Amino acid sequence: MKSVKNLLVPSIILVVLAIFSIVYFSIDSFKRNAANETANTIYDVVNYKVSDVASVSLSNNEKGFNLKVVKTAKNDGSMLLEYKGDDADPKEKYSQNKLLRFLEDMIYISSADKVSESGNYADFGLDKPFFTVNIELSSGQNVTYYLGNISDDSDSCFIYVNGSNDVFKIYCSKDVLYEKSSVKFLEEFSIGIDLKEVKTVHFDRKTDGLSLDANVSVTDTGISVFDVYEPYVHGTSGYFGNLIDAVAGLTVDDFVAFLNNNLKEYSLDDPAYHFAFTKYNGNKVELFLSKNINGYHFGYVKGINKIFVVHEYRLEGLNLQELILIDPYICYCYVKDIKTITGTYGDQSFKFELDVPVNSSIMDSNSTVTLDGRNAKVSDTFGRSYCSILFESIACIKIGGVDVNAKPAVSGGPALTLTFYDKNYATTVYEFYTRDQDSYYVVKNGEYMGFFVYASEIFNDGGSDTYNYGFWKAYELLTHAISENMNGIYDL
Repeated sequence: MKSVKNLLVPSIILVVLAIFSIVYFSIDSFKRNAANETANTIYDVVNYKVSDVASVSLSNNEKGFNLKVVKTAKNDGSMLLEYKGDDADPKEKYSQNKLLRFLEDMIYISSADKVSESGNYADFGLDKPFFTVNIELSSGQNVTYYLGNISDDSDSCFIYVNGSNDVFKIYCSKDVLYEKSSVKFLEEFSIGIDLKEVKTVHFDRKTDGLSLDANVSVTDTGISVFDVYEPYVHGTSGYFGNLIDAVAGLTVDDFVAFLNNNLKEYSLDDPAYHFAFTKYNGNKVELFLSKNINGYHFGYVKGINKIFVVHEYRLEGLNLQELILIDPYICYCYVKDIKTITGTYGDQSFKFELDVPVNSSIMDSNSTVTLDGRNAKVSDTFGRSYCSILFESIACIKIGGVDVNAKPAVSGGPALTLTFYDKNYATTVYEFYTRDQDSYYVVKNGEYMGFFVYASEIFNDGGSDTYNYGFWKAYELLTHAISENMNGIYDL
């Protein structure tokens, strides 16, 4: 027979275990929002749902500034968030998404680092905290916590919840919280310029002194076309169009400050970039942008008291070279539109006549191409035609540079000329005046274009590289191919 002592020992152990279990589970469920350690050693320092909350306020104890977001229910049952900070402006519209994000950030905070359990708040700057956060629950209860010193890693700060001795280290950017104000919650803003309503656009930048004014037109298919009229008359490239389209349609959702006296702080006292859209009704929209600062541009629209920030990728093309922003060619044209091109160089000349129907190529059977009265439809064994080489070298004479202040010496006459006669009976004359031994100024219909071209665009001998001929050398090549071809084929 077992002794009484032997029977009592296991009974006592069972009773102790039962009591321990009751105490343990009671503590665990005592308060859901108290700092609890999960299985992954992550502490829920503050843990509420949006549905639990009536308002959240953040007091900046250094600045003496209070920020508050209040949640109310609308008649349809949806939620409405209102900004009620010290700087709230009833005329401004605040973003529901931004207010909700702030609310969520404030009511759920976790930590993997409990640094103290003894309530020694002063050791962590929590006797004089930077920030005080108060959560008003829908039940009427208030929960307050405090944020103290920035830790040595600068990405964290210390926190404790009122009524608790525990101090935690959490990820927290003091700078982000310190700068929180109404401007951070503003609703997104769209420049929203309809280019169909715009007559002219202006773009200038301080980095290189570039300044362009262009007329604006929109095709029936909705494509925007920009033609520069100042400081010279010339077309633009697709890069310029992309830049203007990006600015006209720019939407910004991140604001950093109100204009007031903050221009210098954001490098906007002397903006690096300036756009102006003048509409047919006379109204003008002006946009100013700062230089690139760590991958971002700050900016503002004239008449709107807000400074925004956008990532550089949103405005690609701001720093493209002038020769990339404008049409890179002196006299780009399509073969279907041209009837005759004549050229002169010293005592030499040529007459290049074309009749290429729409949707046909220069070598199609229904196309007629002659050079000085001789059939010019000659190609190599690979199908590369010499008349195409000549036309391409003329239509694609690249601009070498811009020199709007130059005064070409025209009294001695041009070194070369090209004259275009199109199928609408329009005549365009390009004259090339010597600039130096390696370049020529270009005059169009008696007016200096503001550009020069390099001699290689005229005299380069591409050899076997048939895509790299100057136009006069291309003329000489075609002349030789016509003379030496066998059944329309000539190989270099």
